[in-house]
Amino acid sequence: MILTTLACTMGIAPRSVLDPTPTPPPTVQPAATGVASATPTVTTPTSTQTPTLPTSTSPPLSPTPIGNSGQLVYHSSTTPGQEDIYLFGFGDVQPINLTNAEGADITPRFSPDGSRIVFVSNRDGDRDIYIMNTDGSNVFNITNNGVEDEAPAWSPDGQNIAFASNRDGNYEIYSMEPDGTNVVRLTNDRGFDLFPKYSPDGSQIVFSSNREKNYEVYVMRTDGAQLQRLTNDPGNDTYPTWSPGGAEIVFASDRNGNFDLYRLVLGTAAVQNLTGNLAVDASPEYSPDGKLVLFDSNREGDYELYLLDLETLAVTRVTDNTAFDADPSWKP
Repeated sequence: MILTTLACTMGIAPRSVLDPTPTPPPTVQPAATGVASATPTVTTPTSTQTPTLPTSTSPPLSPTPIGNSGQLVYHSSTTPGQEDIYLFGFGDVQPINLTNAEGADITPRFSPDGSRIVFVSNRDGDRDIYIMNTDGSNVFNITNNGVEDEAPAWSPDGQNIAFASNRDGNYEIYSMEPDGTNVVRLTNDRGFDLFPKYSPDGSQIVFSSNREKNYEVYVMRTDGAQLQRLTNDPGNDTYPTWSPGGAEIVFASDRNGNFDLYRLVLGTAAVQNLTGNLAVDASPEYSPDGKLVLFDSNREGDYELYLLDLETLAVTRVTDNTAFDADPSWKP
């Protein structure tokens, strides 16, 4: 989840401003979008402050790769408004602070080749999108404007980054090259379009939008064409992410009162509640081998990272500290 004014605006129970009874999202009059039915078949078209370092996980899960990946990044905070990006290897004693900068550095995402990390930061006043090497070096602001740019996601070939921005008034989905050039607006609606993710084959983008009043999951081609709605529920469906094979999407929804993780099998009406508890579970990310989902949750008080086994639905805690840990991303 994104700890920003964006999430507050969405009213979908974001991170540190969580409320047991989330405020309904802003009402938006439906517009003609060519939305498909609730169960479409999706086809593939041809000055530095030093914060306290979070403590180690307890105990380390394993010194061997988990989910076919041995590392992850996430953002962590021990002080409100001060968030940094951390690198953690399963079996490590301590995570490594990669940013250690004043302000909020959030929503890190590894590039497909694992050499770079894209993230959001307000270190220059507003929220911009930055890129850095995986050791925290060569930090570069690639949007650098006076608006709010959020939720970056790499294309599978590493040639583009999709993101949400309010640069034209409300939040829309855009794409750009990793150096910030060739910005293209992909959606154009009075609702808020958020949390874009590329499909594994790079032909589609899934995202969440409240264009039909509440937040639903939609999919479109990477040029913005062939828009389809994938969910149709009175609750808010957010944070969609693709399975590595592209046949499923996991998302967070409050359709049963609190935010749980759900799995949607594309081309069917099959939606399965994967977590089913009274806490808030969000920000799901499939492991590279597709067997696990990494997510954040406040099920044990503060926000920590957890692993969900998709076969057994067993949940394992990954981080265990007094910090606020959220928005994890697997290293490819």
